[in-house]
Amino acid sequence: MVPYATTADGHPEKDECFEDNEIKSNSLPKLEILYFNVMTFTFLHLSALYGLYLGFTSVKWATIGLGIIFYFFAEIGITAGAHRLWSHRSYKAKLPLEILLMVFNSMAFQNTALSWARDHRVHHKCPDTNGDPHNANRGFFYSHVGWLMTKKSDEVIKQGKLCDVADLYSNPVLRFQKKYAVPFIGTLCFVLPTLIPMYFWGETLNNAWHFNMFRYVINLNATFCVNSVVHKWGYKPYDKNICPTQNV
Repeated sequence: MVPYATTADGHPEKDECFEDNEIKSNSLPKLEILYFNVMTFTFLHLSALYGLYLGFTSVKWATIGLGIIFYFFAEIGITAGAHRLWSHRSYKAKLPLEILLMVFNSMAFQNTALSWARDHRVHHKCPDTNGDPHNANRGFFYSHVGWLMTKKSDEVIKQGKLCDVADLYSNPVLRFQKKYAVPFIGTLCFVLPTLIPMYFWGETLNNAWHFNMFRYVINLNATFCVNSVVHKWGYKPYDKNICPTQNV
């Protein structure tokens, strides 16, 4: 069951999405395809498939091990960082832990943690309506990755502006990541996992780069499945009419 979104001080937000009939799922706005994003995700997944092939044929075991380590660090950065800490404020973290989670989150490169948390708060504020960035009523593919291949609707943009994210913008750790996003995230997600195997155990550039692309795409799809698979398969013990399900 989808938990309520909260304001920066922890109080439940008002459910404008359910009070405004204009953003109900029975009047889906037309999508505008972002062809650059389509080509980008196509390239990423083709590179990942090639990386998987290399993993079975020529990639060294040490490179595979490093990929597994980066995968789990990146997942911690998304689940414990962007999701539980910054989106939902489920716990408090001291500065060293918060910095570590920001570093791990950068290994995942799913936009900045600030943008990730904002979109996730909007999702919980407006679940499965036109205000939801990845509205499951648009179908499996859209909620999985299609929402990143299309322009945000006016309603999603509106709800994003209405969402209380003052705590995120006042966080110096998140502001640092946002300010230096391109060099910082690019280095942690792509450069380091490519250079480390080449320098320390003589992996080829082709193998190191493409196997890391495989790792990165697996990280992406692990997150995407929460928006798609979890809304399609599972059981609904509380409300049979909502899209989210309970999963073991």
